Amino acid sequence: MRATGAVILTIIMFLGGCASRRDLTREGALPLEDILLRVEGRNQAIATIRGYGTITVESPEASGKGAFHVDLKKPDSVLVDFRGPFGIHVGTLLLSRKEFVFYNRMENKVIAGTPDGRTLKSFFRLSLAFEEVLRAFTGEFPMDARHDSLSHFSVEPDAYVLRAQHGEETREYRIDGETFIVQSYRVSGPQGNAILTATASRFTESGGIAVPKFLRIVFPAEHRSVTIAYDDISVNVPVECSFTVPSQAERTGGQ
Repeated sequence: MRATGAVILTIIMFLGGCASRRDLTREGALPLEDILLRVEGRNQAIATIRGYGTITVESPEASGKGAFHVDLKKPDSVLVDFRGPFGIHVGTLLLSRKEFVFYNRMENKVIAGTPDGRTLKSFFRLSLAFEEVLRAFTGEFPMDARHDSLSHFSVEPDAYVLRAQHGEETREYRIDGETFIVQSYRVSGPQGNAILTATASRFTESGGIAVPKFLRIVFPAEHRSVTIAYDDISVNVPVECSFTVPSQAERTGGQ
């Protein structure tokens, strides 16, 4: 009898752990302003990020995948260490609003310049602005869905779907109903063509704040993308966003 009871208890615990999420269409749906405030509140609660995992960049010119370790301090500092096979330290990227520095450890060369679109594109092979690089690591997206620009708002069982106009662009957001993380983000042109699509998934929690461990940004027309997959991520922990370039390194300007 005791064994049978233990089996029943185990089954109950298993079923409880697999319970379905709350259906927003039946209960618990929030008004638009509350949703936007919770998304904004979650984003503002993140001050620093420290994590490691793999980053993949795909483009018509070349594609590559490698390990990374990132220290990020909002609103203006990112330090990324890149590693290749067998843990070989490939290079270090320091990025701020005023400075772009990449130290190629394999060749002992330094590329330095200003973090404008041309410099960042030469490195990432993507048309990313500085803020977009930060968002790629934090899982944040620009929220423009206010009442004066909103063209669509609907409630699905597990998410809120918003569509807003931003000039000639249409921006669509799918917001997770429990974490208030933007699960997907799509920017479309006047003809409905996708300019940018982004997704966030594999949600976890650090310091009481929900964060995605998998992020992907795609530029469909250019056949370019960047994917960040965290093995571990910590929020609001001490970070170090500086490094010293070896004095003997060969220095060149940004592209």
